[in-house]
Amino acid sequence: MGVNPAELRDHRRAFHDLEHEVIERVLARPGELTDELVDGLRYVINFAKLTVVRDEHGTDHAVADLLRPHAWRVRDTLVPRLVAEEPTLWPALRSLPELVRATRDLRRRLVGSLDLSPERLRREVCEKKVVVALGGGGGAGYGYGGVFNLLDHHGLAPGLICGTSIGALAGVFRARRRHHDPAAIIDCMNRLSWQRVFSLGPQPSRYGLPATLRLHLRRAIAQYFLDADGRPLTIGELEIPTLVVATGLRMDALKHDLSYYEHFLDDAVKPGMIFRASKLRKVGNLASIFRELMADPAAVHPVIFGRDPGTQDADVVDAAGFSAAVPGLIHYDIVRDDQRMKHLLDALYAETGITRLTEGGIVDNVPARIGWEAAMAGRLNGHRNVYVLAVDCFPPKPSSVIFYPVQQAVRGNVLRNLPYAHTYVPLGKTLSPLNLVPAVGDLDQAGRWAAAEIEPHLPAVQALCRTFSDLPERSHEPKP
Repeated sequence: MGVNPAELRDHRRAFHDLEHEVIERVLARPGELTDELVDGLRYVINFAKLTVVRDEHGTDHAVADLLRPHAWRVRDTLVPRLVAEEPTLWPALRSLPELVRATRDLRRRLVGSLDLSPERLRREVCEKKVVVALGGGGGAGYGYGGVFNLLDHHGLAPGLICGTSIGALAGVFRARRRHHDPAAIIDCMNRLSWQRVFSLGPQPSRYGLPATLRLHLRRAIAQYFLDADGRPLTIGELEIPTLVVATGLRMDALKHDLSYYEHFLDDAVKPGMIFRASKLRKVGNLASIFRELMADPAAVHPVIFGRDPGTQDADVVDAAGFSAAVPGLIHYDIVRDDQRMKHLLDALYAETGITRLTEGGIVDNVPARIGWEAAMAGRLNGHRNVYVLAVDCFPPKPSSVIFYPVQQAVRGNVLRNLPYAHTYVPLGKTLSPLNLVPAVGDLDQAGRWAAAEIEPHLPAVQALCRTFSDLPERSHEPKP
């Protein structure tokens, strides 16, 4: 389209908002209109939104310039008719016949001038894929299982998952199978304990940023990420495309020597892996580390496993482990003898100039933009008609004396992501962020809390993501 991402986002968002208004009015007055009329209106809007279309041979065709005058006409015709206080669609439908004729004419030109089949165009216009972006927040993110349960119940399978920290862990579990398998998470949680997941004491540090707790994620969950031959799965082998966000630190990002981060919270954790109540306020001091690391944007580098060159071959568990490594609190590293992963990371470090990997929330705590941009880049087999659902388990809560400083520290990058989310849900009721290894009963409760907050949005999301009918080639137009 020859525009920057923000302009592309705004162009496409204008038509998403039009369609959303149509759906809201349909839901508010069920049965008032025939499916033919509603589908005709949705087709006109989604056709006008097109910017790039991929043909059967994998070639992308930029169509925005050709469609721009038509897109403006659709927008300028429908916006005044859909912002009126009258809750019906009849004012918009009066202009439908002329818009349908213009859309059909332009569709014939597209199909005739490009190596593009009508079926390929139909899929791009009439079908939406759901992109799910899940934010970080430690134990507060254990409700994400309830989000996936609810989406599955409503027939909304993710086409792409983007996750940071606990969002990455929940995301890769969902992405293991195209069909939802919640039993795997329950089975995993039944097997876990603090001592199995974390340890104290010295641990070699080569790729990660040292911290008080050592995360042994492979020991905890590796068995769930093996292929049929028992080989560890890579990001690129997950059945649902997945992107995992981590932060690469350049030398200038580190304001202290490594021992400062390694022992930052030593006196806040008992040997039995329980946080000392008298020292919990120190956890809030993690915000000082976050702010220091974020102070110079040039000193941090987003590392997107599954998107960045070479990272499709990264071990799933390693990617999630680095994403969840909270600076000063949790350290993840590769201490096993795995030359393939070490060579991959050595190449990544050399190419990007980073010296350590840590928590993805420093760069993108709710990675809606990363998911949207991946779709616009054609990562979903060229499909760009997407609905981005972003869920945030760590929104600022002034009542939380301990976590509010850290929540505030990452809020800036969350706000930058919001324009790329079609629905953003900040979860109000969650487990404690420090409940890092919850009991199964707590996990179930967190899932029900999250589902209850997502559910009010589901009728509109489900309706918007319902595949609708193609616009038939015929001489007469839908009559309002």
